[in-house]
Amino acid sequence: MYRIIAPGKKQGDIKLTTTTLEPANINDAEALKALSVEAFTTDYDQYGSYPPGIESLAWHQSEIKKGHYYKILLNGDLVGGICVIPSDGDRIEIKYFFISGEYQDRRIGSTTLGLIEKQYSNAAEWVLSTPHKSFRNHHFYEKNGYTKIGESQPIPNNPFRLFEYRKIIEKTE
Repeated sequence: MYRIIAPGKKQGDIKLTTTTLEPANINDAEALKALSVEAFTTDYDQYGSYPPGIESLAWHQSEIKKGHYYKILLNGDLVGGICVIPSDGDRIEIKYFFISGEYQDRRIGSTTLGLIEKQYSNAAEWVLSTPHKSFRNHHFYEKNGYTKIGESQPIPNNPFRLFEYRKIIEKTE
């Protein structure tokens, strides 16, 4: 488990908060499913569907069993999750990353990216995709060192596109 103390905001007050990242377990699946559906509601409203698997308890359970699904805790309370896919080399894909709407804009996302990068410290390349109209996501990932490297159209003859992002981490000796 990694732990970091970061400043947090709540109704204009500054207080210390503790963001932690822990491996999810099967008992977390239902709560992670509910949080992910809530966090991706904007995508549903805009595009008419959730990211694949998010609505399925079986999907969350399957990803947890693979061992690369983490719960995001703020002062011990579950506020989100991040699911990654390590490759055989030094590349990690962030498959899904979500934080409950009421906990966004508190630096939890940036802190979580730092924690997951420490968890997989041998990774030199991080990649992810995010919807083309998710402007807050674009800004967030770019602010955290990601660069847009392309676009994909997962559904032929559908205007929906994904922006592909990458972050290269230079290794220092």
